[in-house]
Amino acid sequence: MKNRKFLIALKGMWIEFIIIFLCAYFISSHVAKYFAFRVVQPGDRPIAIIFAIQIFTVVSQVALASILGVYHGYGFTSQFIPDYLTTYCKNFIMALPVQLFIAGPVARLIFRVIFRRNEAKENEICLNT
Repeated sequence: MKNRKFLIALKGMWIEFIIIFLCAYFISSHVAKYFAFRVVQPGDRPIAIIFAIQIFTVVSQVALASILGVYHGYGFTSQFIPDYLTTYCKNFIMALPVQLFIAGPVARLIFRVIFRRNEAKENEICLNT
């Protein structure tokens, strides 16, 4: 990997980011919730629901992103299916642990901190009035 290729990839990643974001928002999130609630029930422990949704989000998002990755890496050739399966497996192996152990917990921490601050401010306002 040379610096030139890295810079080319850095410039071209924004259209891919937009495509993957739209897939995540409009497709993967709905698919993940559909399948997650086939495994867990709304009354189950919240962490079980969170993990189920995260796992199915990774499964569906990696499936969509791997199509884009194969297209950019190899093109649509007669070897598309083997290339896709290889790419899917590599992406899944990386994406699932990152989602379960890094991205998910960090996102929950950020939202917990934000909402606790807002809750504390609201409580302070209520006490002052």
